[in-house]
Amino acid sequence: MTETLQRPSRSSPPARRSRSTGATRGLPADGALTAIRTALLGLLLLAAPVLLVWVADDRAGASATEALRAAGQLWLVAHTAPLEVPGGTVGLTPLGLLVVPLLLLVRAASRRSQVRRVASVGEAGRLALAIAVPYAVFALLVGAASATDDVRTPLLSSLSGPLLVGLVGACAGALRPSRLWRAAWLRVWARGRRLLRAALLASAVLAGGGALLVGASLALHLPQAADLAAAGDPGVGGGLALLVLGVALVPNAVVWGAAWLAGPGFAVGVGTAVGPFGHELGAVPAVPLLAALPGSDVATWVGLLALLVPVVGGALAGRSVERDPGLAEAGSARTALEAAAAGPVCGVLWFVLSWISGGPLGGQRLLDVGPSPWALGLAVTGLVAVPAALAALVARGRRLG
Repeated sequence: MTETLQRPSRSSPPARRSRSTGATRGLPADGALTAIRTALLGLLLLAAPVLLVWVADDRAGASATEALRAAGQLWLVAHTAPLEVPGGTVGLTPLGLLVVPLLLLVRAASRRSQVRRVASVGEAGRLALAIAVPYAVFALLVGAASATDDVRTPLLSSLSGPLLVGLVGACAGALRPSRLWRAAWLRVWARGRRLLRAALLASAVLAGGGALLVGASLALHLPQAADLAAAGDPGVGGGLALLVLGVALVPNAVVWGAAWLAGPGFAVGVGTAVGPFGHELGAVPAVPLLAALPGSDVATWVGLLALLVPVVGGALAGRSVERDPGLAEAGSARTALEAAAAGPVCGVLWFVLSWISGGPLGGQRLLDVGPSPWALGLAVTGLVAVPAALAALVARGRRLG
């Protein structure tokens, strides 16, 4: 009896798994899961200080459910959604809170873009839409769950605000790893990149001046800030809440300080004006950061010196445009026009910042808080465009001479 020896057959290797399960899911499901995870993480981050204040304040008498509803309302406020309160509307968005969901959305969309190997602007746009739409639906559910008899977010605002924030953050994140987008940006938008760089330079100078103004004024009025913080005997929990609110409002204060330097100033209530060339102010909310409001004894020459900040920013923007290699062979007239175009770009940027940083704060007297977007945008446009054109002409003349 013979035996036939047979070599055991090798089993075929298992199919190599995908790098991530997100690459095998459909785009709607992948976008929805990304949106829900991002929204829950943002909600958790903003709920932490609320719950900390609730635990620390033994005088509030609020339940855990009320604290969670307050956290949901704060999360909606961070997405530019207003709150309807007794006697008015709170529509001022602390820019420090707005940064939280934006950064989370950029990070999440960027990771999804890498996993799905997004290679075009169209694919990035579809990914951003797949994230932003369920993100807004989740926000709608948060608005319904966090509503109370006294405080609620309008239905349309709880959907539109998060949808806009979701689109901006998800688009920025989805486009970040796209090489095709970078190539198209370098090839087609050379002039736009040049103007944007100059406008950002001028804006950085103006924002830096605003930050220095707010910091110096707050340091000079530190005793008044301490009095405002202790005025209502807030306790430990209330003190933490004031601290969180003050930190979240610092970017708003920087925009308002820049508006003061540019001339138009800002309002802290209906019929009020805080600026270098006019001051009319009544009672203000008991927020320690508002102790940095300048007084009414500002000399005219100080206001004129303040205008030098945006003027210097415009001059630096003009030199930046003139040094661009793409304008090496351009004539003086074109160089001046290109430099002056940085003014409107900068004006649009500060129009948006002014619009986001202001809003109503409750009752009828506080319906108007923050800078006027139109006034600040037009002022920045003029104060940047003219010095930019002159600086570009002077720099071009020196280089050719």
